[in-house]
Amino acid sequence: MFSCYGESSRKRKCVPLNNNVKKVCFNEKVDICATPSNSKEFTMANFPDHMFHIGEMIFISVNTFQKHTRVHIRVYAADDRGILHPTKSGVSLKPEVWSALHSKLSCFRPREDFESAFIIKKDVCVFKHSDKDNVSVGIQRIFQRKDSSFQFVPERVLLNGDNLDQLHDSYELVLKCVKNKLLTYTLSEYVMAEVDRLPEIDSFYYDVDSPHGLHELFESLYDIVLPEIHECMNVSKRDCFDVYFERALYNIDWQALAVDFVSLNKNRPYIKFFSDDMFDLMEIENVFKKVEDMYVNDYALDLLPSLEFLD
Repeated sequence: MFSCYGESSRKRKCVPLNNNVKKVCFNEKVDICATPSNSKEFTMANFPDHMFHIGEMIFISVNTFQKHTRVHIRVYAADDRGILHPTKSGVSLKPEVWSALHSKLSCFRPREDFESAFIIKKDVCVFKHSDKDNVSVGIQRIFQRKDSSFQFVPERVLLNGDNLDQLHDSYELVLKCVKNKLLTYTLSEYVMAEVDRLPEIDSFYYDVDSPHGLHELFESLYDIVLPEIHECMNVSKRDCFDVYFERALYNIDWQALAVDFVSLNKNRPYIKFFSDDMFDLMEIENVFKKVEDMYVNDYALDLLPSLEFLD
C-alpha cells in the first residue's frame, strides 16, 4: 500500500508502506476493514455468497487454495449453536470437471440402466442407485494409475432427485462465482508472485485523483486474456463463443497468463503498487463482457476445420 502527501490537485509522491498493515477500504464494495473476525462462521440462515444450498445439509461451494479454484459438493453438519461445519462426505472438483459433471447430470436418465456407472474427465465416477420410486446418484472421486486402471479415493457424496434439480438450477450462480475466483484469486496470486520478481521501486509520481495506471493495467489484462480465449476456442461466431467460452476459460494456463501480463507491464512502475488492489476493485463481469465484445467484433480469427480438441 502507499501513503500520499500534498494537495489533491497536484502530483503526489507515493511511498510504499508496510504491506502487513491492514488494507485500506477504497469504497463500499471493498469494505475489507468491516469484515467481522468471526465471518467464517455461518448457519443455515446466513451463509456466504460462494455457497449454494441444494437441499438437506448439502452445499455447493466455490473455494480457493494454493492458487487453485475448486468447486465442492459437500455435506455439512450443525453444532449446538447452529454453526455449520463441512464433513468428509463430499467431493472437490476442478472447474472443468464440475462443468462436465453438470452437463452429464443434466441429460442422463437416473431411472434407466439401474446400478450403472460412468466416468467423467478421468476424475469422478457417477453411480446410479435409483429405483422405480427414488432417484439417487453417487459421485465419487477417482484417479488413474500408470497402468490406465482407476482407483477410488474416499471423497464421495450421495444426491437425491431434489438435490440434482437444485444443482442444475444453481449452475449459473456457481459459474459466476468460479469466474470471479479465477480472476480475483487464482490469477491474482500468480500475478503477485511474478510482480515480486520485479526490481524494487522506492517511489514514483502519479496523479492520485486520476490513477490512469490502474486503467492501463485493466486494458492490458483484456489484451492478455483475449488471446488465451482465442487459443482455447479458435472460433469467431457469437453463437460459438456462447457455446465454447466456458471450456476455453477452464483451459487457460493462469500462471502463464500472469507471466505474460506482468511482462507486458514490467516497465510501468505502478504495477508494484496496484497489482493487488486492481483485483479487489475489478468488476469481474465487465472484464468478461469486454473480452467477449473484443472477441466477437474486433478480433480476426482463422477458423479451424475441426473443434474435436475441445471435447
